Amino acid sequence: MQLFKSKDIFLQFTLNLESAKKFSLKQGITTTNENTLEALKRFSMLERQSSKTFYLWGNKGSGKTFWLRSWQIEKESRSIYIDSLVENQSVPKKNNWFLYIDNIENADEKIKSRLFEELINQHITNNKFVFASKVDLINLKTFNFRDDFISRLKQGLVCHLAELPDEEKKNALRVHIHNLGWIKCSSSSAYDSLIDYMLTHLPRELGTLRLALDKLNETAVKQKKTISLRSIKHFLEEDETD
Repeated sequence: MQLFKSKDIFLQFTLNLESAKKFSLKQGITTTNENTLEALKRFSMLERQSSKTFYLWGNKGSGKTFWLRSWQIEKESRSIYIDSLVENQSVPKKNNWFLYIDNIENADEKIKSRLFEELINQHITNNKFVFASKVDLINLKTFNFRDDFISRLKQGLVCHLAELPDEEKKNALRVHIHNLGWIKCSSSSAYDSLIDYMLTHLPRELGTLRLALDKLNETAVKQKKTISLRSIKHFLEEDETD
């Protein structure tokens, strides 16, 4: 949770980056990752019956969490999202389910053991797994995973997810600003200086940047304040003295 502050009290609010995020496949941008995301789609839509696991890896900010959460929400029933960064997680015993396991490199020994058990019994449970990690499959061994665990993942699909170029993020944020009603045309560059500022002062994940715009817009509407670049920059400057 982060608190962004401004000298203007109306621009001060708490930004909960976890609970307030919105995940939807419609919000996704496939540019630069068309092949990887098409493979993930086919896997999640059960068009790749021969594959039982999908290993998605890429640097922080590449969108792994967004795509796992979005597909889990799309499937709704008979699926679950598990973030290995969260303590006291558990892997349910189910049949014919999709399990989306994020940040797999951070899994504790209990989760590792349960996942290996699941992989061994996939011929019985018919469960499908999508794993996401910041490291490629070869380097997963450095996080104390069993060789036979990694070998089983190698038998499935392994795809890399590249981070969106800044220009693509800017295009996406222009569209979002247009949807908020700030500009009349989504190709307008009126707020490009704001976008550039956000890309250098906030976490670079697209979902976080969209959320910051949403919260700012919500606050400005409630307070009937005009959004200006100057006030936005003040709002985005985190008070490092607290």
